[in-house]
Amino acid sequence: MIAGSRGSALAMWQTEHVKRLLGVPVEIQVITTRGDVDRTSKLQGKLEKGFFTEELEAALRESRIDFAVHSLKDLPTKGPEDLVIGAVLERAPSNDRLLVRGPLPLKAGARVGASSLRREALLKTYFPGAQAALLRGNVPTRVKKLQAGEYDAIVLAAAGLTRLGLETAGLSVYELNPNRWVPAPGQGAIAVQCRRGDAKTREALMKLQHEPTARAVTIERELLRIFEGGCTAPFGALVTGNVLRAGVEQNGQWRATKREIPSAPDETFYRQTLDVLAKAGNDDDETWLHREV
Repeated sequence: MIAGSRGSALAMWQTEHVKRLLGVPVEIQVITTRGDVDRTSKLQGKLEKGFFTEELEAALRESRIDFAVHSLKDLPTKGPEDLVIGAVLERAPSNDRLLVRGPLPLKAGARVGASSLRREALLKTYFPGAQAALLRGNVPTRVKKLQAGEYDAIVLAAAGLTRLGLETAGLSVYELNPNRWVPAPGQGAIAVQCRRGDAKTREALMKLQHEPTARAVTIERELLRIFEGGCTAPFGALVTGNVLRAGVEQNGQWRATKREIPSAPDETFYRQTLDVLAKAGNDDDETWLHREV
């Protein structure tokens, strides 16, 4: 079998992980995407246009690869008809982490690296004196930029840091509570994409499917799909058990809500959730900053 992967350290780790779990000979073909080349743009609104996936999907269609391994949060919510997600692997930690040069609290005007509008909005909410600064590049590069003094702090997904086991010497690392600092839909999950009509590959991938993760991320991404409609507002969603948490920035204010999930959530449930969210505040009494790692 031939797997397609982006060339970053994290993408290669994820593809090697899928290869190990499959337990069959797999050749890995590295494919460069627009997202790997363009590191000057914010990500919000670009993922739905295949910023990190278009070239991998083209390789699938041309049968140059049998499957592609993605961070699920990079996949558009509206997938192409000829391709499917053949498996969603068990999720890693879904939360973000805050990496800081020095102790908290951050000083006024601190330069904090963030790669999305969601993280920028949350920074404004919980670090109102900080200055959000664009942060792109692969995970090791981002950490090195912080260590080199280009930023006072950066925000990264815990999953990438955990998977790569990166050295964070000289930095303080804090867990951000995903119930308050709501992550991107699908964050921490790996998705394996293949051709819809490739029965052999789909059968091989079936054994990698983790149903609890698949259910959770399906709900998160469906809420995002209905919310979007061309909208690029900062947005987060997380399912834990039978509880859905969602957050969005509107009119400069971060709004958040949590709802019990019915046994069969339908479009009415998602639209009601978005209606509740539009009127919500952010008065949960949980702490947003967890322990230092």
